[in-house]
Amino acid sequence: MVSAIDRSRAMIANIRGLSGWRRVGLAALSGLLSAFAFPPYGAFPVLWVSLPVLILLLDGSKEQAGGKLKVALKSFFVTGWWFFFGFFLVNLFWIAEAFLVDAKSYGWMIPFALIILPGGLALFPSAMLGLASLVWKSGISRLLVFAIALSVSNWLRGNVLTGFPWNVWGYAFADNLTLMQSFSLFGIYGVGLLVLLLFSMPVVLLDGRNRTSAIYITASVTVWAALIFYGTDRLQAPQHMVEGLRVLVIQPNVPQADKWKPENRNRLLPLYLEQTEMALLEAKRNGETLVVWPESAFPFLLEEEPGALDAVAAMLPDNTMLITGGIRRELSQTGNRFFNSTFVVTDEGVIFDSYDKVRLVPFGEYLPQRSWLQSIGVERLVPAPSDFTAGTKHTKIVLKNSFSFQPLICYEAIFPQTRLPVSERPNLLVNLTNDGWFGETAGPYQHLAQARIRAVEQGVPLVRAANTGISSLVDSNGRILAKVVLNKVGSFDSELPKLLKPTLYARMGDSIFWGIILVLVSLLLVMQKLLPTRRD
Repeated sequence: MVSAIDRSRAMIANIRGLSGWRRVGLAALSGLLSAFAFPPYGAFPVLWVSLPVLILLLDGSKEQAGGKLKVALKSFFVTGWWFFFGFFLVNLFWIAEAFLVDAKSYGWMIPFALIILPGGLALFPSAMLGLASLVWKSGISRLLVFAIALSVSNWLRGNVLTGFPWNVWGYAFADNLTLMQSFSLFGIYGVGLLVLLLFSMPVVLLDGRNRTSAIYITASVTVWAALIFYGTDRLQAPQHMVEGLRVLVIQPNVPQADKWKPENRNRLLPLYLEQTEMALLEAKRNGETLVVWPESAFPFLLEEEPGALDAVAAMLPDNTMLITGGIRRELSQTGNRFFNSTFVVTDEGVIFDSYDKVRLVPFGEYLPQRSWLQSIGVERLVPAPSDFTAGTKHTKIVLKNSFSFQPLICYEAIFPQTRLPVSERPNLLVNLTNDGWFGETAGPYQHLAQARIRAVEQGVPLVRAANTGISSLVDSNGRILAKVVLNKVGSFDSELPKLLKPTLYARMGDSIFWGIILVLVSLLLVMQKLLPTRRD
C-alpha cells in the first residue's frame, strides 16, 4: 500500500516537474485523448485521465513560476494552448474533407485550416487559463477555478464574433441517453461545467485525504447519482404521438462534388420527385403529411425556375406539404441579395412561407475580410453568385393546421441561442442540412449529436433531413426513432412525437449556467477568506 502511494506521489511530482517540449507534448497528448470523449467515440471516461493531467501540469507551471505572476500566466497560457490545440485538431480534422470536394481549387488550404482553426479556437480556453493563474492555489479551490475558467471560455467560444460552440464540454454526455437528460435542466454550458467538475475528481484523490476533499468527493458522487436517477426517471415517461400528421424524410445522397455541376442542373429535381413519389406510395397515410427535403436541395432558384413549383405540385398528394431547403433571391437597391432558405410548398405548388438562415458559415457562405483574403487566393467554399445574406431572426413557421415548426438550417442546430421564448415554442424543430461536405468522417456524427441536444434542451422533437445523412427523427428526450444511415439513398415515414412541457432550460436558458457560476465564485471567495494560508 505504501509503495502504491509512493508511486502515485512520484508520478504527480514527475508530471508537475515537466518542462520544455515534454510539458507541451504531454499537454497536447492529453488534449488529443480528451477528444475521444465526444461523439462518435463517446469514451467519456478518458476525461478522468486527461483533465487531471492538465491540472497537474498547471500546478507545475505555478510552482516553477516561483511567485512571478507574468511567468505563471505565460506558462498557463502555453500549456493550455497545446492541450486545446491537440483537442481541436482531433475534434475538427474532418473539416479537411470539405477542401477535398474541389481539391484542385481548395486542396492547398488544408494544412492552413488544420493549423489555424484549432490554433485559433485554442486561444479562448488558454487565455482563460492564463487569467486563472492569477488566483491558482493548491487544494480544492484550484479545481473550481479550473472548471469556471474553461466553462466560461466555452460560452465565449459559442458567442464571441460569429460563435462556434462545436464540441463544448457538455457534449461528452451526448452519446449516453441517460446522462443526456441533464441538458433539459442545465443546457449545454451548464452540463459542460458539471463535466469539468466531475472529471477533475481524481486530482482530489491524488492530493490526499482531508475534510474538504471528502466533501468534494461526496458532492461528486451525489451529483453522478442524481444525474443517473433523473435521466432514468425522465426516460420512463410514455411517448405520445401527434394524431393525423406524419413526416416523410427524403435522403437523396447526392455527392457534394456533383451537386453544383452545370450538367446536373436539370437532373436533381426529377431525382427528388421520383424518390419522393416512390416513398409516398409506400408510406402509411391517414391524414396530413409533411415531406422534408434537405438544405439547398437543387442548384437553382426554386421561386424563379420555370416549371419547378408545378412539378412539385403534381408530385404532392392532397393534404401534403413540402419543407425544402433552397436559395432565395431578393432584389434591393444595391443589387441582388441571396439567402440560404427553408421553403414550405403546398400541394398546389404555392410557397406558403419561408425562413432565411440567420447564422451563416464563415468561409462557406460568406467570406469575412473579403478584399484581404481574396488577395491571397482564399475564396468561400459554397458556389453562389455572391456572399449569402443573413436572415434577421430565428422564428417558427405556423402551418394551416396550427402545427408549427422552427427551421434550423445546417449548423444553426449547434447553437443553443436559437431557442425561442416559451410563448413562441414550436411543435417541432426541423434541421435541413448538407453534410456531404464532410464525407464519412466524424463530422456528420458530431453534427447529429449536437442537433439531438437541442431537442432535449427544449423538450421539442426534431426532424433532420441531410443530403448524404444522417437523416433522423428524434423525440423530445433525444431518442432516435428513425434514421437513414450515412451516405445511403433512403427515406423514412413516421408519426411525429409530441413535444413535452417546457423544460427548465427552455424557460430560463443560460441564466442557469451563470447562476451556477455565481455560486461557485461566491464559494471561492468564502474559501479564500476562511482558508487564506492553509492547504484545502
